[in-house]
Amino acid sequence: MSLRDPFTIPTPSLVRPVGQAPFWSPGQTVTWTFRRFDFDRDRAEVARPMRVIDDGPDGAVLWLAGGTPTQETRIVGWEDTDSHDVPLKARFRPLAEAPTRINVEGSWRGRGVLKIVPPQVPFSVWVLLKDAGDGVDRPEIGGVRVEWYINLESTHQRTDDALFTSDHILDITFPISSMPLHAEDGRLDPTGAVFKDVDELAAAANFGAWPREWSEIIRDNGSHLLDHLGDFGWAFEPEWETVARDLVGKARLGAASVREKSFDQEHRAIPNGCYDRQHR
Repeated sequence: MSLRDPFTIPTPSLVRPVGQAPFWSPGQTVTWTFRRFDFDRDRAEVARPMRVIDDGPDGAVLWLAGGTPTQETRIVGWEDTDSHDVPLKARFRPLAEAPTRINVEGSWRGRGVLKIVPPQVPFSVWVLLKDAGDGVDRPEIGGVRVEWYINLESTHQRTDDALFTSDHILDITFPISSMPLHAEDGRLDPTGAVFKDVDELAAAANFGAWPREWSEIIRDNGSHLLDHLGDFGWAFEPEWETVARDLVGKARLGAASVREKSFDQEHRAIPNGCYDRQHR
């Protein structure tokens, strides 16, 4: 099999894929936009301003500093609750009964995230920077810890100032320090990979939010990717961790929104509902 998109999302008419010129310039600000498959219903979307670090035929590298004001989404009736904390049966109802989503102001929590986006694939690689004292089994350097994270999402399309994708719920993380993504001999080692939010991926199919086939495609994408990490070596280069740490060292945490409806966003610690590479 190969990586594939389970669905397409609405985008502006003049889009081009990542990896295709004209490229963004380093230092330019572009908007990372998450749109759901049903975006046209509520027009609610996540929009996060990110700084271009690099862009070219190999892909794009973008930085989101901690504290950066963002646009997030919430479910009507649960406006003060992170969507991940909304009961699955309420969150993943069939489209005809689906809850309304709205835009709200937010900010990015943590030290920042470097996103590496290879061309023509339904995922991006995230280097998450967090305070070292967050209580996770991770080495600590200079008060900052790093998490390598794979976000499964729609193949990216972009304009001159924005990138468009859709979050596919399922993520891959490497939470155990004794089984890191980067082996000592330089190999990419998927042994310690853990799939995250599998309960939500199953709920999307079981409660009728989308076809069961979509969840199966997304899960297959994750398994295929772990079996072929070497095909995407550029996106997993250890140097990106150095780049991210350098950006944290130079940056001041941005000011979060002070509006009443302001929400902090960050990929959170692994909850229940995870499985390993054998889907156990």
